[in-house]
Amino acid sequence: MFGTVIIDAYRENEKQQMADAIDDLCCPNDNYGWASAGIYCFWDYYTHEVLYIGLAGDLAERFMQHNGLLHVESGSKEKQINEYFKSHELLGYSIFVQSPLSQPLVHRNKNQYEKFAKQINAPVQDLLCEQGKNDIHRVEGILIEAYRGKHGDFPRWNRIGGDIEGQNRVLPNNYNIVNAFAHPEEYEANPIVSRCTIRELSENPSYEFCENYLHVVRMYMFMFGMDYTEAFEFTNKNDPFHSIDRIYEMKYFDKKLVV
Repeated sequence: MFGTVIIDAYRENEKQQMADAIDDLCCPNDNYGWASAGIYCFWDYYTHEVLYIGLAGDLAERFMQHNGLLHVESGSKEKQINEYFKSHELLGYSIFVQSPLSQPLVHRNKNQYEKFAKQINAPVQDLLCEQGKNDIHRVEGILIEAYRGKHGDFPRWNRIGGDIEGQNRVLPNNYNIVNAFAHPEEYEANPIVSRCTIRELSENPSYEFCENYLHVVRMYMFMFGMDYTEAFEFTNKNDPFHSIDRIYEMKYFDKKLVV
């Protein structure tokens, strides 16, 4: 259910704004946008170096922990981020997101789904997909190992590799995803990259509609090995709502990504 890389960059005084936008797009309590579980990347805005690749069951909450907006005893990159901002104005941040069909059970939606499961007399496991949580572990392992294979070491803020199964499933082209995280200027050549930043999508429901539709195209690319053109045509052919007409009317494909 993976497919879309969404890129942004933020200033130190924009941490809460970023957290709110991530929560808007990847909220665990609704079924629009994308699942809360995904992969994220911090990168140097000026050198395009990938600094850290991580996974999160709740992307917004994890961003807040890393940025000192939500206390956590250990495991955050708050120290590294604070040190970075001492000499840099902007820090790059990208997310690799899944369909909301892959939304797992996390603590922020637990009560909501347990209550609903009780009402319909069904186990809560029947209402949510734990595959989404399993997938992020495997994909994190693949991407960290792809970076190590290219550069000979882990990203600077990563101390260990990811999931062993993921490490053993790396393919040569997996590095293209890692490269996409930190190179927004190459968006036109990379069909998995959103034409809007995280905050632009949060602020513009029409843009989010476009990227939700294109996420389906990207899912077909990853799931079935289609190239972009083939997946695009397949999605359009099987869409009874002809959503692509609205996207063309908006001239969304003329939209420039500016980070």
